[in-house]
Amino acid sequence: MQNTWPEHTLFSPLLTSLGWVEHAFYPAGHNPPAASAYAHQRHSPDIILDHEAIPPKQRDADGVIALSDRPVAIYTADCLPVLIADERQHHVAAVHAGLKGALAGVLLTAVSRLIEQGAIPNSLYIAIGPAIGPCCYELGSEVLGEIQRNPLLHHTPLWQRKQPVNPDAIRPQAQATRDSVWFDLPALAQQMLQQLGVPATQIDRVPVCTYCTAEANSSYRRNTHFSQGYRQRFSWIRRRD
Repeated sequence: MQNTWPEHTLFSPLLTSLGWVEHAFYPAGHNPPAASAYAHQRHSPDIILDHEAIPPKQRDADGVIALSDRPVAIYTADCLPVLIADERQHHVAAVHAGLKGALAGVLLTAVSRLIEQGAIPNSLYIAIGPAIGPCCYELGSEVLGEIQRNPLLHHTPLWQRKQPVNPDAIRPQAQATRDSVWFDLPALAQQMLQQLGVPATQIDRVPVCTYCTAEANSSYRRNTHFSQGYRQRFSWIRRRD
């Protein structure tokens, strides 16, 4: 069990409540625990097992499922880190779900592969970690049209024409640059997971925007606007010994 945590580490109360799970959403620049399994991420729908992700980054995939007590991890810099625990089999998974990967089906693949290992949707407990929020995630209207036509979505995802104000922002929010909308990426993931049968009460969202609310150097998009640099944020999960 981890005894000390980097400053600004975040946790999901839902996953913590399970008792048999250890997890963390690390701040920018901190590596995951030793022996963690993680893949070379490509914004794909692909998920592999933990033994296939050792040594790290030698296989292309956007999520790793652990059937043992090995930690599994993903890295992000605005995309969604999604950590999953199966209460039935005590398997866990770490999934990298940016907009491209989510629309390609990475969450569907992760849930399907866990079900192959004995889970059911009602046995899954899921935490969606820090990512760029609707306060700062600007998309062109043409991109929204492509999202709305995606066959994986049963309903139109959440978006707003007027930029929401984030009362928790500790630095300036993103500024509009075009004919655009403000898109809710965490809500998209939650919508997809609920469509797969995961109860809403078993999905937790950590309400931290990497652009305006998280610690410095957390956001790839902010770096493209201000050239302040960014570092990967690792999120990880494992079954306790």
